[in-house]
Amino acid sequence: MHFDERKDSICLPLRTIESEIMAELLQKEINEQRQGEAYAPFAGDPNQYNKKFYIESYGCQMNFSDSEIVASILHEEGFGATRNVEDANLILINTCSIREKAEQTVRQRLTEFKKLKKNKPGTLVGVLGCMAERLKAKFLEEEKLVDIVVGPDAYRSLPGLVTEAETGQKTVNVLLSREETYADIAPVRLDSNGITAFVSIMRGCNNMCTFCVVPFTRGRERSRDAESIVNECKDLFDKGYREVTLLGQNVDSYYYSPSQTLPQGEGLKTISETDDLSIVEESEFGYETANPALYTLLKDFAKQNKHNPTKAESILWESLRAKQLGEYKFRRQHIISQYIADFICIKKQLIIEVDGKIHQHPENAESDAVRAEALKELGFEVLRFTNEEVINDLSKVLTTIESALKTREDKPLWFQDKNKKHEASPLGGGLEGAITFDKLLAMVASISPLLRVRFSTSHPKDITDDVLYTMAKYENICEYIHLPVQSGNTRILQHMNRTYTREWYLNKVKRIREIMPDCGLSTDVISGFCTETEEEHQDTLSLMEICRFDLSYMFSYSERPGTLAARRYQDDVPEDVKKRRLEEIIQLQNSHTRESFSGDIGKIFKVLIESNSKRSDKDWSGRNSQNKVVVFPKGDHGLNKGDYATVKVHASTGATLIGEVVS
Repeated sequence: MHFDERKDSICLPLRTIESEIMAELLQKEINEQRQGEAYAPFAGDPNQYNKKFYIESYGCQMNFSDSEIVASILHEEGFGATRNVEDANLILINTCSIREKAEQTVRQRLTEFKKLKKNKPGTLVGVLGCMAERLKAKFLEEEKLVDIVVGPDAYRSLPGLVTEAETGQKTVNVLLSREETYADIAPVRLDSNGITAFVSIMRGCNNMCTFCVVPFTRGRERSRDAESIVNECKDLFDKGYREVTLLGQNVDSYYYSPSQTLPQGEGLKTISETDDLSIVEESEFGYETANPALYTLLKDFAKQNKHNPTKAESILWESLRAKQLGEYKFRRQHIISQYIADFICIKKQLIIEVDGKIHQHPENAESDAVRAEALKELGFEVLRFTNEEVINDLSKVLTTIESALKTREDKPLWFQDKNKKHEASPLGGGLEGAITFDKLLAMVASISPLLRVRFSTSHPKDITDDVLYTMAKYENICEYIHLPVQSGNTRILQHMNRTYTREWYLNKVKRIREIMPDCGLSTDVISGFCTETEEEHQDTLSLMEICRFDLSYMFSYSERPGTLAARRYQDDVPEDVKKRRLEEIIQLQNSHTRESFSGDIGKIFKVLIESNSKRSDKDWSGRNSQNKVVVFPKGDHGLNKGDYATVKVHASTGATLIGEVVS
């Protein structure tokens, strides 16, 4: 089956597998058949609504989950849902920036909605999600396609934005939040099968993978209140649901405590004017990152930036290091909370940013402003210069910096009493009562042995033995892990800022299979990333041979605006080479998938019945613990949706298992 992503991305299996079976296999990740789907969650609702909304969703399951939150917010404001776009007073598209195809489709749909508005004055069109932050200026002002633009962290403001837009004003809110998790909002389950549901446990991402735009569109990582997660899962179980999938960009870094704080002694950073970026045990003054793991990532990325400065950064650093501005000491690539500052004077709490062309784009101005405001809240002033200003008029730049230094007072970031070791900073404190992902899994699994638990997605650097042992302990936690590798070559992984090596990944896979020998395993692979050589491509193939994944989501690299790779690297692998490498990856994965499915013939699985088979109403369709679709005749066993069946597999099509109920 082809996913037409500039005709360069294909998802397993290839042309020989029926698309309808493949759609079942993929629905837990990016479901191509659901792209652009519109929902009517209130079908059968006896209430009469004067206003109706229409939502189309694109992208990963996180976006579909967000649409359920938006539906709940609008329902509380008196809006009813409709599948007929012509009946809607409010038309919304929940967008994705990960893939170019989705952006092209959204633009096309917005153009169609613009024509519809001409025939129905007063209709409002809004863009939600990841594209909102990046392309708001184009949508609102340049192309005049929409009335409302709302980012992933601003859905609570949607009713107010709608009210303002009804007066003829263009409205926008794409501010990223450090706290928003929508924990208190009960999502409206959109067109659900009533058996499986997705539950968001966290938002945002701290992993600065160079190819990915998510950290810039969904903001920094924050974990949802554990109690609200468990309560939502309990409510779903009471309503008849029998499977929940815990969602997050990186579920393994889930961390919650009643005070939302850090382990004592972790995250505390020195603000000395040396180049030592290590965590310190004692410091009179200091500051903390939001997550100890984030600091490690930022530290690695800061080092990369130091070794690869732009021309303008090199010029300015030479002047600052030579103390042309007096005795003021500056550091470069210094970590402040979740940010990396190009240059900083600790004593004066003055940050200097030298921006490339990417920051000059209108759609990026808002994120820069948000960053500056966040740093201002921590006591910093930010001066921003373009590359051209530094290169062409350095003396003026230095004069501006000198003037700012003279007006800034000497202030510590925050005071720490030496007699109170590791006292909490304004950003965090102790660990008491903290809940990590393994503990959350156990809490949800303990609701009932009849409630299956899945999760997505894991990061190789974060998944722990504690998580694996918890999975092995609870029979109702499914033995399936989606563990994206992206590349099998260590240099390319470093280029992607994945923060692990080939050997690390292979050892993690080995550990998974030691603890859970029958665990299903899938991955993501990117072919033709910047500077990838033929030998490095072969490393990816050899890693796949070792791991023998059940399933892979495979794409050739396509540069995305706003990513670190777009800013720093040249997309230098020819398209025909990318496509050929992708085909080789796909062919290899196809053989592994056929091997995996055929290897299940003769085995007996516990299958949760989700629906009728798409091929025949006389057959049930469900999934086993390893996330493989199993189809079997209904017979006279008295089974219903939501029941568990014991099924013996006797055949495989390559994308699904065929079996029959056994006692």
